[in-house]
Amino acid sequence: MKVLPKIILIYITFFLLLPINQVSAQQDIKKKIEDYIVSYLEEYKVPGASVALIHNGEVFYSNSWGVTGESEEKITTNTPFTIGSISKSFTGLAIMRLINENSIELDDPIQKHIPWFTLDDKQAAAQITIKHLLTQTSGISTYTGLTISDKESNDFNAIKSHAESLSDIKLTAPVGEKHQYSNANFLILGALIEEVTNQTYSEYMEQNVFQPLKMRTAAADYDSAYKKGYLSGYQSWFGIPRKSMVDYDNGGAPYGYLTASVNDMVQFIKFLRDQDFNNFLNEENKNLYLNPYIETGKDRYYGLGIRISNPNSNEKMIWHSGSTPDSHAEVFYIPKIDWGGIILTNKNNVLEEEGLYYVKLGIINILKGEDPIEIPHNTPTIQLIVLVFVCLLLRSFIYLFLAVKSKYTRKKGLWRIVGVICLALSISLIPLLTYSFGSPWHSIRVFSPDLALPIVAVVTFLAVNGVLSIVFSYKK
Repeated sequence: MKVLPKIILIYITFFLLLPINQVSAQQDIKKKIEDYIVSYLEEYKVPGASVALIHNGEVFYSNSWGVTGESEEKITTNTPFTIGSISKSFTGLAIMRLINENSIELDDPIQKHIPWFTLDDKQAAAQITIKHLLTQTSGISTYTGLTISDKESNDFNAIKSHAESLSDIKLTAPVGEKHQYSNANFLILGALIEEVTNQTYSEYMEQNVFQPLKMRTAAADYDSAYKKGYLSGYQSWFGIPRKSMVDYDNGGAPYGYLTASVNDMVQFIKFLRDQDFNNFLNEENKNLYLNPYIETGKDRYYGLGIRISNPNSNEKMIWHSGSTPDSHAEVFYIPKIDWGGIILTNKNNVLEEEGLYYVKLGIINILKGEDPIEIPHNTPTIQLIVLVFVCLLLRSFIYLFLAVKSKYTRKKGLWRIVGVICLALSISLIPLLTYSFGSPWHSIRVFSPDLALPIVAVVTFLAVNGVLSIVFSYKK
């Protein structure tokens, strides 16, 4: 009879200590996550960031660090950031809202709603549907999308005017046959929203997406963004943050310039986990939105403005990343373990973007009870190599300048050949780079200014050295 009281006492003690142990375990996870994030911010010299993690529909962890680019105001969880291509996920939601209201259908040809839309191939343009644009299978290339991006437009007609500018572009794949990630697809969808609703894209997003999802500081145009607290971020120069020289782009809102705070993005994750927002979408359309349509890599798919990894396993993850010249963001939701997260930062360089991707994966590992991924070191290797070339060309310039003033010239033919080669390289270098990177020069310049400026210096010195070499070769 004495054994029973002891057993009861053990059980009572266990259940009394259980909440304490759970709290202690949660604190350990939060500290591990915070230390991991801080190590990234320090390694990449990120001036400002905001992070939130959601578990079972509740905020498990949230924190903010640093300051904004303008005015250097302290960042909070209500501070809006530009969210880059995560904007596509919201444009996709807006389209699904219109489908939900029976205003449009997924397989409608674009020209049914915007008859002025056309491309170089008129017949192909008539075949492009809303679904083709959402799944990035219209045939419009990534390069074309970048040519209309980051234009710093501040007027409310920018979306339509940029879409109209596509009238002469050529498709690089037959309609519906190939996934090509392109900002142009979602620009056209933004124009469609304006035509169908007779509202600006910004007005429709505010009334029909942001307000229903309770995203109180989200915005889709320059004026609204700044009124709600958005301030620009930083571009990275050799790893060092410099206040951004690139302004907000009204024309880019549908594909990359929406602004939102961490608290706003928490609401989006709650939507992804199927929390009720007054029937924001019916079940059929919600399933359409979250369906993996086009395979883009091993176990990676693109949906209607969202990405899905491992869709048929316990590792399924709904996610998207986004970047502008002065911001970088990640959002994810893993249904099986019911964890979601958002990371917003206000510094970017295309050559540093893998860092935040690894942070996302590392945080997910911590949440699973695994070791985080080691964050790559942020060394501007490519930029430094180009700088070495600049120094070598500068040295060559000094030598040639002095040689031209000398009395005698040897190997005239060789110097002439060197001069022609230098001039040819100066003319062809930037076109070769844009072709190899698959990106127009404007995009290279704003997304990696510390690479673009040394390249301009290389081109300049090649041209000057070419001219001096030819002049030197004709010297008697």
